[in-house]
Formats: sequence, structure tokens, C-alpha cells
Amino acid sequence: MSEIILSNITKSYGSHLAIPGLDLEIPKGSFVTLLGPSGCGKTTTLRMIAGLEHPASGEIRLAGKSVYSGDTGSFVPPEKRGLGFIFQSYALWPNMKVDRNITLALSEAKIPTQTVKTRLAEALSKVQLTGLEGRYPSELSGGQQQRVAVARLIAARNSILLMDEPLSNLDAKLRTEMRTELKRLHRELDATTVYVTHDQVEALTMSDIIVVMRDGLIQQQGSPYEIYHNPANLFVAEFIGDPKINLFQGEVTKSGADFAVSIHGLNVPSRRGFEAPQGPVTVGVRPEDIEIHHEPVAHALAAEVDFVQPTGSQTLISLIVKGQRVTALIPRFEMSLPTKNVWITLPVDRLTLFDASGNRIAPSCGEQSASHAA
Repeated sequence: MSEIILSNITKSYGSHLAIPGLDLEIPKGSFVTLLGPSGCGKTTTLRMIAGLEHPASGEIRLAGKSVYSGDTGSFVPPEKRGLGFIFQSYALWPNMKVDRNITLALSEAKIPTQTVKTRLAEALSKVQLTGLEGRYPSELSGGQQQRVAVARLIAARNSILLMDEPLSNLDAKLRTEMRTELKRLHRELDATTVYVTHDQVEALTMSDIIVVMRDGLIQQQGSPYEIYHNPANLFVAEFIGDPKINLFQGEVTKSGADFAVSIHGLNVPSRRGFEAPQGPVTVGVRPEDIEIHHEPVAHALAAEVDFVQPTGSQTLISLIVKGQRVTALIPRFEMSLPTKNVWITLPVDRLTLFDASGNRIAPSCGEQSASHAA
């Protein structure tokens, strides 16, 4: 069952068509992230769900009820949609102390005083602000103010939560902790959550479903695994992943039922049963899927080590392959490699092919066994 449904929603700013026609269904109880670069329409979409932006046409339904219809002209204001919000701007009352900012909506809803006190204490504890409830927002850091906004959402316990980059002003350690708290909040409330971010790490670690947007259009919608491992097009492939996916220009040739992909003169072993049009393709391979060898091996490309960057549990290896910079990622700490000249192999079952228009070429059948190119 879908908790939030957007049907052919459009939005314009003057002559600029920001959302050209958006269809999106968000299942009840799911954590859905709208992900994309600045200006892609993700925040505008969230604000239309919230009722803070008025669409030009289409329909929005929340929990089975229409809150906007371009056909009938009906529009339910934000305060009557029963939503919980956290926005990047905090939206705190400067003349109210922390405790009042968190509990104002609860008090106005006539919730019993003891319940309000209990929720306040729990919310303050979760965001590590216990003891600061008597301060005004101006007496807090930007990160603390953002945590007050998160605490307000925790205390409200709404069934639909909308979050617009709520962790952007937190330091790295606290951001990691708050990701865990927001995910726990989502689970404990069984809330339908729509989260907006440009941070792919947040999207991959928190989401049940990721919706990748560009220029007001959905590029791909799926699980974090699907988005990362089976990107629908080059935009998604390059936007998701840190370090970025490696892209090679290749050529597809066929021999009988098999195909081969030639990259820098190397024929990569084919996948039997995979049908792809002959001709130029773009080949994508994730840095962690590149295998480095210190001796020549079959079906390998010669490479030169440019520099090595340990990041802790992993190490980034920058390579030069026939003039092209390639990034590999190994799952251990290394300050250097034993040799400057190495060879790399590209596992055939982890290559992604894109056609001339940038769309992924999917196998024509489920068979993924490897065979050698003729």
C-alpha cells in the first residue's frame, strides 16, 4: 500500500519548468531518499508533499486522501496534513527556549503534561542535548540548533516524516550517530519517511528505496543495491559511488552466440547469453572490482601506479592505463605497492555496459556464466 502518491505533478517558476511531470509512489512504512545534485528538483518535490509549494498540475495523495488536485483546485494547507518536518533552515522560534521549541506543537495539541515531559526528555537524550533545554537558539551552535529540530520531530511522533538535509551542519562523527538515530526513529514509529539529500552515503546507508533525480525527472528508483550495482544510465552510475566508477570506451563484437568487449585492445571474456548491439559502448567498473596483479596474467591490462592513498580500512590506488587514469580500491591499509608496474583484470560479471545514449545495456536473459571470447 502506498502512503504517498504523486501523479503527474508539475511545477514551474516563471518560464522555468522545474518539475515537468512527476509520478512517484512511496510505500507505507518505507524510508525513501530523494537523491541528486543541486537544482534537480528533490527539495521542490518534498516541499510540494509538505504543502509549502503549490504544484501547477497533477494530484498528491497522503494516506489515501487527496491533499492537492489540479483538476478540482483543492489544496490542504501544511498544518492540516499531519506531517513531521525537519528542514535545513532549522525553523526554530528565536524567542523560545529549547524545551518550548520542541514541545510547542505537543502542548497546542492538548497532549497531557506528563506525556510531553517524557517525550521531551527522551528526545533530548537521543540528540545529546540533555541539560541545554533552558537555552535559547542563539546560545547554541549551528549543529546544536539542527539537533533541536531533530528532537522536535522525535517528540512529535508523526506517521509521515519529511526531512530536507537535516544533518548537513553536523560534524562527521555526530552525523554518523544521527543517521543511526533517524533510522531508529523511522523504525520505532513505523513512519513513512521521505529524506532529501545530495549525500550518497546518507542515501545508501539509510534508505529502503532511493529515487535519483536530475532536472526534475526520476532517473532511477530502486533499492540501494540496485542503484549501486545496476545503474540505469551513466548519470546514475557516475553520481553514485565514492570513489567514482571507472569508465572505459570499448567495442562490442559478436562471434556466434557470444560477445566480446575490447578495452584498450584487450578482449574481456564474454558472458554467454548476453546480447548486445555491436559497436562502441561505454564500460563501467567500480574501483573495488578491479583486481591488481604484480605479475602478468591472462586477460589483463598493463598499468602504472601513480599514487597510493590509505584511508584506514581501505586504500585508494591511482593507476595510469594507456594514458587513462583509473582508480582501484583495496580492502586494507597500504602506504605503497611493492612494484610500480602492475597488471589489472576486470571481472566480467561486474562490468556494466552503456549504449551511445548513456543507457545501461541489460542482459537479454538471466544466464551470467562466463566463457572466453572467440
